[in-house]
Amino acid sequence: MEITRKNILSLQIENDSDVGICRRKAVSLAAQMGFDDVKTGEVAIMVTELVTNVIRHGGGTGFLVICHFTDGQNHKGIEVWCCDSGEGIGDFQKVLKDGYTGKASLGIGMGSIRRFSDEMEINPSMTHDFKTAFFSGYPHFKNCVRTLKYLPNKYWLGTNKRLEIGAVSRSKPGEILNGDSYVVTHLGPDLSVAAVIDGLGHGGEANLASQLAREQIILKSELPVGTLMHHVHNSLQGTRGSTIGLMRIDTEGRKLTWSGIGNIEGFIFSPDGKKNLMSFGGIMGHNMRTPRVFEFDFKPGDITCMYSDGITTRWKIDDIDWTGHPQKCAEYINNQFSRPNDDATVLIIRYAI
Repeated sequence: MEITRKNILSLQIENDSDVGICRRKAVSLAAQMGFDDVKTGEVAIMVTELVTNVIRHGGGTGFLVICHFTDGQNHKGIEVWCCDSGEGIGDFQKVLKDGYTGKASLGIGMGSIRRFSDEMEINPSMTHDFKTAFFSGYPHFKNCVRTLKYLPNKYWLGTNKRLEIGAVSRSKPGEILNGDSYVVTHLGPDLSVAAVIDGLGHGGEANLASQLAREQIILKSELPVGTLMHHVHNSLQGTRGSTIGLMRIDTEGRKLTWSGIGNIEGFIFSPDGKKNLMSFGGIMGHNMRTPRVFEFDFKPGDITCMYSDGITTRWKIDDIDWTGHPQKCAEYINNQFSRPNDDATVLIIRYAI
């Protein structure tokens, strides 16, 4: 994928005063790019923690590279590379948890960096040309953290009027809190993101993981599907974790993009027949493999359905009268095919003719 970088700033890190210098430079670039006050504040925290980490834990010296990043799909963001001469990060998953520290500090830095980043990598590979172009003045670095924060699209306050939506989500009988959830959010009049989320187990801890995933999908729905899956996975670290089926529907382009981790079932039903939406093993927040992203045609009259494992798989597509409104269909499936010992969620979306 073609990547372009511009407005590149290279800053040395040698003492505490460099924390403020690097933060102000990053904030200035973020504001120029169009980040709002909240997102610019998150960039400030991210850079502050990166530079502070170099001084306290990374050998005391390093450098920061900040730039305006654009990928091959014209998604824009602020990219930060922070390198040092320290001993490096041992257990990456451990240091991401708030409270972990190797020295006298609060131990919240790496966790904050991860939460405020859409992408985060430790010692990512570099091509020779990339290394020469951006780091030729700093030949002695040992470790590098790369973070990327995408510039959000402007929020759409309307709906996608071409979609008819029906959903039911209920907790396990006897439980107050639902470990399942679902979300449908619209980025424009022709672009929507939808998901079914199943927090691991049931009850309060499952509800916490499920609601956190739902919140992050809403906040970061403008991200590409694969990137959004990675972001949710990072956000759920330290929770019980969840399984997720995530889709982006483009009614103008008549396409549906899908990715699934765990036991979320899904399919597309059209005059051409049924196409299953494949999910792959893993738990978001724990052991997620690299998400696989699939694209399907999604035309007027087509229906997509997602459901958690609280809905049994022992029903057939012919059991449902799909001519009814999706809400009626979702309620029927929940009433007839939900399990009595688990949370259950079903989400149905029709591209209206």
